[in-house]
Amino acid sequence: MGKRLGIGLALSAIVIPGLVIFPAIPVTAQSRDREDYCHNRARRYSRRNASGGAIKGAVRGAIIGGVVSSIAGGSRRDRRRASRAGAAIGLVGGGSRRQRSKRRLYRREYNRCMNRDR
Repeated sequence: MGKRLGIGLALSAIVIPGLVIFPAIPVTAQSRDREDYCHNRARRYSRRNASGGAIKGAVRGAIIGGVVSSIAGGSRRDRRRASRAGAAIGLVGGGSRRQRSKRRLYRREYNRCMNRDR
């Protein structure tokens, strides 16, 4: 009788935790699929809709540098230097602005996607 009780106890120790853990597996898999879907969706959305950019920033910086140098009364050489410096600064600034915009759009779209149907 004691041996039968030991085997039954051992089986229940194995089976009951398995029953508790098993239903959680599909939820986890479904959640992971949802995360992947939302990640890809948010990444595409942020790439398409982000504002700014390195080239746009460089052009804007070059124009501003040339205009400011002209207003300050610089020579043609000074205006060229100011345009180049403005382009370099605008290149870096425009690239970082686009990254900030992409991160903000990604977070917003990812959260919107994950909170849908809840």
